[in-house]
Amino acid sequence: MAFLAHWVNGEAGAALAADDRGFAYGDGVFETFRCHNGKIHNRALHRERLERGLKVLGIDCSRERVEQQLEQGLRWLREHDIAEAAGRLAVSRGSGQRGYRPRAAAPTLVLSLGEISPWRESPAALEVVICNCTMSRQPLLAGIKHCNRLEQVLAARELESRDAPEGLLLNDRGELVCAVSSNIFVVSGGRLLTPPVKECGVAGTVRRLLMDTLAPGLGLACEETVLRPADLEAAEELFLTNSIQGIRCVARCEGLCFTSTEWGDNLRESFLAWSENSG
Repeated sequence: MAFLAHWVNGEAGAALAADDRGFAYGDGVFETFRCHNGKIHNRALHRERLERGLKVLGIDCSRERVEQQLEQGLRWLREHDIAEAAGRLAVSRGSGQRGYRPRAAAPTLVLSLGEISPWRESPAALEVVICNCTMSRQPLLAGIKHCNRLEQVLAARELESRDAPEGLLLNDRGELVCAVSSNIFVVSGGRLLTPPVKECGVAGTVRRLLMDTLAPGLGLACEETVLRPADLEAAEELFLTNSIQGIRCVARCEGLCFTSTEWGDNLRESFLAWSENSG
């Protein structure tokens, strides 16, 4: 996906200042989201996570500024008759003096948009690997989408060398955390399980939607629990979630074959229906 348009503080096509702390230190947060039929999908949960990240980093950016920038992007999509797009809104601390001390005049907002394909009803199940790159534990940053994504960059390079579309990441204790660009769900013994994100990892918006709304709507209980690669041996299903692809089932992982996609398929149908009616 190539980005079609971007804005810096509301100015179309503008350049980012060289002294912006987001560029210099990763001092900011961002949201990646899908624009679907003129709306930002799951907008309330994206807003909530963005504001939580801003609070953690102590960046003072008003909701009004954020909403104005998002609406500018949505108008552009409507003017160009683009129904499906991926968006990325980054909010950095802004331009500031050299050094780590967090001093800046005003936050910088950068919005970028790119056209993407519609959701598929039944996308092909993935074959994934377990990455050698591990996730560092930092509870202060756990859950938010801060602008330092070097662990994911290293893991993505590994995927490229192994010709794999996606990979699972562990922490230094050998526990499953997430996939490179997704959250993880496992169906085992009639239970729907997902790793906690209290020490590292991102609290995904589709993950939250599935746990709070979609799974209960189908009569399924979902619980956070510590999972290790050995737990996948007894699992009937493995599927991944993110804001661009939604819910994607996994067929194989490191020689393991998952015998069912029933829960993942049912949740994906529920997700697509929710997206059309509420998203």
